[in-house]
Amino acid sequence: MASNFQTEFPLNPIILERVTNLNAQHADLVHCPICNHILWKPVTCSLCENSFCYQCIQKWLFEQQEQIIEYIYNNNENDYLIKSLSLTRCPFNCSPYQERKCPPLLTSILSKLTIECRNKSYGCQEILFYEQLEKHEEEFCQYKIIRCPGCKQDMFKSIFDKDEHLLNCLYIELECKKCQSIFKRKDKHSEFDCMQQQIYLLKKNMITLEQKSSKIFDIQRKKIDILDEKFDIIEDIYGHDDDTDDHDDQHKNKTINSIRMLTHLFSFQIMGKSQIIITIGFIIFIIFILLI
Repeated sequence: MASNFQTEFPLNPIILERVTNLNAQHADLVHCPICNHILWKPVTCSLCENSFCYQCIQKWLFEQQEQIIEYIYNNNENDYLIKSLSLTRCPFNCSPYQERKCPPLLTSILSKLTIECRNKSYGCQEILFYEQLEKHEEEFCQYKIIRCPGCKQDMFKSIFDKDEHLLNCLYIELECKKCQSIFKRKDKHSEFDCMQQQIYLLKKNMITLEQKSSKIFDIQRKKIDILDEKFDIIEDIYGHDDDTDDHDDQHKNKTINSIRMLTHLFSFQIMGKSQIIITIGFIIFIIFILLI
C-alpha cells in the first residue's frame, strides 16, 4: 500500500474522463498512484514494479529529500530512523528507489488509448492516440491558448498566427542592430537616439581597449627591462675578456647595441602576440650565438 503523501500534479493531467476507449480491466494499470490520473511518460520502480508519471515521481523524490533534510536538522540523534530516511523510497516504501523503463505491455496499452484534446472546452473536437497527443496540443491545436510575451494578452493560437500578432504587438521588445538598444515597438527609436547610443558604445569600447593596451604595454616594458639587465651582464662579461679578439669584441658590441636598440624600438609599440613571440625568439637566438 502506498504511503500517505502529497505532491503537485502535472499542469495538464490526462483525467480518466478524457479517455474514450479505456477498458475497465486496464484502468488500474494505466493509473498513476501519485496524481491519480492516466500515466504520462511513465517509469517503473524496479523493486515493486509499480509505475508512475516521470514528473510525479521526480517531485515525490524531491519533496522526500526536503523532509529528510528538515528531520535531520531538527533531530541530532544518529539513530536508525535517520539512516533509513536517508535512502530514497518510492511511494510504496521500496528502498532504495531504483528506476527502470516501464514494461512493454504497459507501453502497448497506453499507445492504444484515444484521448480528447485538453482544449475541448475551448472548441477543439480532436481525439488522438496517446503518442500523438503532446505534439497536437503543443504545436497544432488551433484552440491552444497563447499569451503574448509583450502585451500579456491571452488568445487562441489560430488568431495569434492569423493576425501575426508578434509582428504587430506594440509592446514586443525589439533590439536595434546598429546600437544594440532594447526598446518596445510603441516607443520611438529615432536616428538621433541610435547615433547617440552608438557614440556611447564607441567611447565605452575605447576606454576598455585603452585599459587593456595599458596593461599589455606595462608587461612588455617589464620584459624589456629584464632583457636590458641580461644584456648588461653579457656586455660586462665580453668587455673584460682580455683573450677575446678585438675584431670579435667590436662585432659582439655592435650586435648587443643593435639588439638593445631593437628592444627599445618595440617597447614604444603595442605589439600583438605574434610580434612579441617573434621578437623574443630573435633576441634569444642572438644571445645563443653570443654565448657559443
